[in-house]
Amino acid sequence: MDQPGITIRPIKNLAGDEEFCEVFLDNVKVPADCLVGAINEGWTIAKALLSFERIFIGSPKQSQYAVKRLEVLAKASGVFDKNTFREKLTRLKLNVLDLESTYQQFADIVRRGETLGPDVSLLKIWGTETFARLSELMVETAGAEGANIGKLTFGDSEVDVMSQFYNARPATIYGGSNEIQRNIIAKGVLNLPKN
Repeated sequence: MDQPGITIRPIKNLAGDEEFCEVFLDNVKVPADCLVGAINEGWTIAKALLSFERIFIGSPKQSQYAVKRLEVLAKASGVFDKNTFREKLTRLKLNVLDLESTYQQFADIVRRGETLGPDVSLLKIWGTETFARLSELMVETAGAEGANIGKLTFGDSEVDVMSQFYNARPATIYGGSNEIQRNIIAKGVLNLPKN
């Protein structure tokens, strides 16, 4: 990253944090001893790296944490025992449990040293969209306070509702957008025709 010609510019997210950046490569010369893999085989290496990124993004950890925060919020705001809320929460908790099981299957593939296939895209879609739905229910559950930025106090608890919501939006894009992941599954798993 310290080679001449590399420019890095931070990108602020909706919450004002600089978690990502743009990287520009202008006439950068890389020494031959820094070459990874064979010449013209970069895309093969990139695809392997993207598989690992997708398993990381598809981890159930974010959704598990969001469920806990959502339950705290729902109890503190008095909606936890309402049937409509419980039905939504139960559906999402079941999705998280299924996500955990599916994640474990892919983690076992990695542990055995085997190559992840294009089906790992399913994990990325499932994980990010489950997290997004949980964050949306958090905003709904917080009611009029839901759109406020920063930690909100509900009874004895503090929950940063918008942080969860903001973090869920880009998760469906980075690591390859979920639309791209669906195309990968269509072609590489289901063998659907291109047109």
